[in-house]
Amino acid sequence: MNKGLKLGVIGVIVAGGLFFLLRSSTQELVVRVPLPLERVMREFEDTARFMRWYAPMQASGTRVVVSKANPFEFILDHQKEGRSTPVHIVVSPDTSDSKVTKMVYRYTTSLLSPTESALAKNTAVALEHLGDSLKRSEYVYGYKIVTTTVVDSSFLFLSKIVPTENEAIETEKIYDALIAYAEQRNAGYTGVRIFYRQYVNKKQTALFASIGVSQYTPTGPHEPIQYKMMPYGKKLLVMDYEGEYGKAKELFSVLEAYKQDNELVSMAIPFIKYVSPGYGFTDDQVVKVRISYPVF
Repeated sequence: MNKGLKLGVIGVIVAGGLFFLLRSSTQELVVRVPLPLERVMREFEDTARFMRWYAPMQASGTRVVVSKANPFEFILDHQKEGRSTPVHIVVSPDTSDSKVTKMVYRYTTSLLSPTESALAKNTAVALEHLGDSLKRSEYVYGYKIVTTTVVDSSFLFLSKIVPTENEAIETEKIYDALIAYAEQRNAGYTGVRIFYRQYVNKKQTALFASIGVSQYTPTGPHEPIQYKMMPYGKKLLVMDYEGEYGKAKELFSVLEAYKQDNELVSMAIPFIKYVSPGYGFTDDQVVKVRISYPVF
């Protein structure tokens, strides 16, 4: 973030005395964040989000109305006791970096107008705070998202379309079959269990389950269980979650949003990696899992 500053203090000698004429101080605050323009604009357009970060909203008796003067400029109109004080903030793409959005706030302070100067300074502080928040995945997406690399790369894989109402039971059967196959083939089951599901229609769901193995285990092209590999050392988005299992299966959209915002490309389907022991969980069971997404 950059700040420009222009001060105006002039000393004038009049009839043997020195008088100071205080002029206004004009400043510019530029806050850059690594997010798309549309995502940053939501902080102004979504009332609930706006109230989270804009501290002057909390001022007693103050009503703030947000409007747009043009596609990139927001006007924050502060209304109190019949008086209206507008604040202008420009949110636009950063021409020097297509992955960055910048927020620009130009404001004036003066000792002759302490109320408006205080509002200007408070707005600048709030905007800087917003910039810091938008660099944290917990604020933007609701979860901490980190980038790591693929460690578990060899798997035995099995998929099956099942009645949605029997998903938990059928998932357990699939993992039982995978583990039994690994023992039969001396594949070296590592204890790693990953899972993904996809709705086929209102009554059916496709289940995709894998277990990690330590030994190369060739499989025939027509066998239901297949040996597959994930590119070792490649980029992996991960997000840890503890709570009801049913919600965990719906959290892929969070990583999808992160992927799109950061202009990443899918390398493989996302998956749940179980941290809690077991498998075949029901939606109301509390589990620890890691939501993962291989990307380029």
